[in-house]
Amino acid sequence: MRGDIDEPISIVAYDPRWPLDYEAESLRVRAALGPVVRAIEPFGSAAVPGLVSKPIVDILVGVADLQEAKPHVAKLVAIGYEDFGQIFVAERIYLRKRGTPPHFNVAVTAYGGPFWETNLAVRDYLRSHPAEVEAYARHKREAVEAGATMFSSYSQAKDVFLRGLRERALAWTVGRDTA
Repeated sequence: MRGDIDEPISIVAYDPRWPLDYEAESLRVRAALGPVVRAIEPFGSAAVPGLVSKPIVDILVGVADLQEAKPHVAKLVAIGYEDFGQIFVAERIYLRKRGTPPHFNVAVTAYGGPFWETNLAVRDYLRSHPAEVEAYARHKREAVEAGATMFSSYSQAKDVFLRGLRERALAWTVGRDTA
């Protein structure tokens, strides 16, 4: 059974167990999805050492073709994920696993496509720019302190900051690739 997409959120200090949680769960995700998987990567705030985050590990799954991958998503549901389909982002299938921690989000998207490239650019940019990590952490804390304690309101509160962060990350990636 699928729950409501909106859920209460909290921000916690970076947990050094998150990379281990990612490694273990990414193996289960890969096994469930099988041959449609081209690559799996950690992404989101929990993939950036030192960055405050919701206590949720995000897993990015790259597939050759999103339409071909859709029938395989039921295998993730079978291992405890809720399937929200292509909610909010047309080029991504969003799933989440809650219950006993650790918690996970899975984004299935076209390998090498815009969603894939942008999210990895942001992760790598943050990993290389400590001042951006501090600014993002401050922005997240301020959003929660201002009352953005549900997934929807928190996402909206971060939107403008994230757009700028994405632009800086993509510009940095292009500059790095041409150097």
